[in-house]
Amino acid sequence: MEESKKTLQDVLGEYTKGEKTLEETNEALRELGSALALDPARNLFSAQELMETRVGETPDEADGWGIMDHGVGCMEKVRVAGGRTVDCDMGQEIAYVYIGGRRYRLRGDVLTEED
Repeated sequence: MEESKKTLQDVLGEYTKGEKTLEETNEALRELGSALALDPARNLFSAQELMETRVGETPDEADGWGIMDHGVGCMEKVRVAGGRTVDCDMGQEIAYVYIGGRRYRLRGDVLTEED
């Protein structure tokens, strides 16, 4: 896939799979013209966190670490266990969690398939 044809989801997917560094991801986001940028103090994954992260066929199989986009211009690092965010409940707000190269719609604290 050419760099110029990548989407936001592609770029964040590569980061959450550990294929790109935070710096490479921020450069790709700039190239997309996105206002989003990952903050090294808030969004950096350790090698251990990436090794602990798993996704499966269904959202409830997701475990580990991801980043949440809740539409305010910054991303939040979140812990996921059994397809639910730990210490984060978005209620009725629209939010997405990128984890292990996948994107899920967050409904409250539950990862779901998109609409």
